[in-house]
Amino acid sequence: MFHKIQFTPNINIPQTAFRAAPQVSQERGLPLVDGFVTNPLFEKIADKAFIEAEAKSNPRIREMFSEKGLPIRVNIKELEKLQSGHLKNTRITAAKIYSALPGELKREVNGKNLQEAAMLHDYGKVLIPDSILNKAGGLTEQERKIMEMHSELGYELLKNKGADEAVRNLVKYHHQTPAGTGYPAVGAEYRHKLESEIIAAADKYNALTENRSYKSAMKKEDALAVIREDVGNGIISREVYEALLKSV
Repeated sequence: MFHKIQFTPNINIPQTAFRAAPQVSQERGLPLVDGFVTNPLFEKIADKAFIEAEAKSNPRIREMFSEKGLPIRVNIKELEKLQSGHLKNTRITAAKIYSALPGELKREVNGKNLQEAAMLHDYGKVLIPDSILNKAGGLTEQERKIMEMHSELGYELLKNKGADEAVRNLVKYHHQTPAGTGYPAVGAEYRHKLESEIIAAADKYNALTENRSYKSAMKKEDALAVIREDVGNGIISREVYEALLKSV
């Protein structure tokens, strides 16, 4: 049972090189206002011809698609839909989680990298076939493996295109866990970042509470109950979960 929490976030996000200051503010009694318009990096990488050329010239991307027996095709409509919906929602939620963290944890987070990575975390889905992304039923094992390529695809597509290496790593590992049991596979040298955990929580919350072609939106309380299970499984820390709870 969740109790209603009265919470007015005091947002103080570091300034970044976005077109508009990526601040989220809320006056008491007024709706949330997000100053974010668009990330100029997105303007350079959201072009279909650019993405196709980048993908076909990238050895790792070619290898990944060859292994799955798939042609490289750009699903630009999906990227446009993500940019105005899920990616923006995840960035806002990640910023709010950051702002609700205890001070000692907040100091561990690079706010600029967090917001850029949150806005770009699903960029690799531009290369995932629509028949898999928006499949009405459950995915087969093979389809699931193809879907899971999106995080590494995002990392590869962003190489040498203005994205910081730390941001690209957050994109690549946003489905990884502190114990290294997520994807893509990691070795013993992997060190989980708090930013990754924040993005994972924001991503999952928004995925659950958004309408999709294959599902209806979950109620906020139900989505929080699902994510609370991740705390018990060691996927998300209690501090990040409590910050999410306060934020939404």
